[in-house]
Amino acid sequence: MKPDQKIINDDILEVVKAVGDEFKKLSGKTLLISGANGLLASYLVDTVAFLNGKKILKKPCKVFGLYRSDIKRGDRLSHLLDDPHIKLIQHDVTQPWCFDEPIDYIVHAAGRSAPAIFQAEPLATVDVNVKGTRWLLDLAIEKQIKSFLYFSSGEIYGNPPPEHIPTPETYNGNVSSLDSRACYSESKRLSETLCVIYYRKYNVPVKIVRPFVVYGPGLELTDRRVMADFMRSGINNKPIEMLSEGMDTRSYCYISDATTAFWRVLFSDQNGEAFNIASDKEEISIKRLAELVHELCHIDIPVKTPDPKSEKEIGFLKEAPNRVCPDITKIRKMFGYEPKVDIKEGLKRTINWNLAKLGKSEKM
Repeated sequence: MKPDQKIINDDILEVVKAVGDEFKKLSGKTLLISGANGLLASYLVDTVAFLNGKKILKKPCKVFGLYRSDIKRGDRLSHLLDDPHIKLIQHDVTQPWCFDEPIDYIVHAAGRSAPAIFQAEPLATVDVNVKGTRWLLDLAIEKQIKSFLYFSSGEIYGNPPPEHIPTPETYNGNVSSLDSRACYSESKRLSETLCVIYYRKYNVPVKIVRPFVVYGPGLELTDRRVMADFMRSGINNKPIEMLSEGMDTRSYCYISDATTAFWRVLFSDQNGEAFNIASDKEEISIKRLAELVHELCHIDIPVKTPDPKSEKEIGFLKEAPNRVCPDITKIRKMFGYEPKVDIKEGLKRTINWNLAKLGKSEKM
């Protein structure tokens, strides 16, 4: 097994232990996952491959994984190209696709979630969130599925005022329909509305998850989110040069913790409900994140920050939330969810995964 995949498999083993017998529901079933090669969905695909490979299921679970881009060797899920139970399909979810086989579960995780990307492709961002969701909800009716999991985002809350932080699912949001991030946040909000309409009108067993700043192996150096930019500098032994003073704060959630929560929600009967998926263990500033990357990559030069007077107002930075801190009381009470991996350990695994992909030795 390649070193990068071993890191992921170690995470998957923890997910399998945490979810336990609930996975028996996948035995002999078929799962459709959109955005299969993305950071979040790829861990779901790898979970099923692990369950099948270890013969934990009495009958293998079949996965249809939809990719928007070409599927090639070296991709996140390329190790599964020859797996007889995992079928990876190049298909844009904004267009319908005919499935002749039965489908038992649908996970809609396709989307453009990096701010630099969704601001550059606003119409495509809206289409995947709205058209893609509508098609898959219609497919759910046709196939009479057992459960539908929609991947929304913590971005639907916008920039909450201090009295709504930590932010619970009951908070309705502080989002401007006119700012440059609205193509993502507003289309995610509309998609949630579509999910609830289909639940109430057609009894589609849909659940909504709102991930908050999830990271881990699969977050590649070209991702264009801040953590990927920092890791790229660290891995190349270059000091991080920040675009701001980095005083905004985030609560980062490691991928194995989030994946455990995704499976539990999918298997539940909490239809028509939304759940924050996050960690509330460590809220850190963007600058502190940069300092941790320096520490883990053994860069002795301090993180560089701009002079506040000369700081540039870059669109996606200017309109980004000042503080991202979720309230996870709901999922904690309903599912006993408890995030386990701290930011330093999670960063270490993510950096080492990228190093393994590049054929370099671990830095720590």
